[in-house]
Amino acid sequence: MGGLADFWSGLLEGRHRELLREAGQERLAKESRRTRKDDRACRPAAPEVGGAADERTVVRPGTALDAPRIADLLELNGMPRWVAFEERFIVAEEGGALTAAMRFREGTERLYLGLLVTDPWAEEHYLAVALYSRARTTARDLGLREIRARTRRHEGQLYEAGYRRRGGVWRTWS
Repeated sequence: MGGLADFWSGLLEGRHRELLREAGQERLAKESRRTRKDDRACRPAAPEVGGAADERTVVRPGTALDAPRIADLLELNGMPRWVAFEERFIVAEEGGALTAAMRFREGTERLYLGLLVTDPWAEEHYLAVALYSRARTTARDLGLREIRARTRRHEGQLYEAGYRRRGGVWRTWS
């Protein structure tokens, strides 16, 4: 019986450590957002490129070299790292640091958009708009005319990027 009790005790202790780590990350993220907000209030607004992201942001198709950095983003967002090595992504970079990634896949006639993750300390709103906007170029490059996305989390960003809701799906054309 001692072995089973030790097992459960170890399991609960591990989960407790995990919850403490997550709480610490959340606290750091909130502090970082507050500090960034204070910094932005003290400087002039950066010029926008295409109405989505500032001039320091580069949005491009992900490459195999990006996979380890995408894996880090996935892990920061509580997702398995292996996804980065088996899927295709559109990525956003700021100052050489990968700040966001959006998974996509090709259908026979359309591009399907999936999971979107951002660095917890980055401005998620404008990065999401930038990634959804870049999906049009990606679809065009792949010879696809229609783009579809299913999400409730980024509905405002999809609308800003030119997508329209039709039924339960957000759609746009390249």
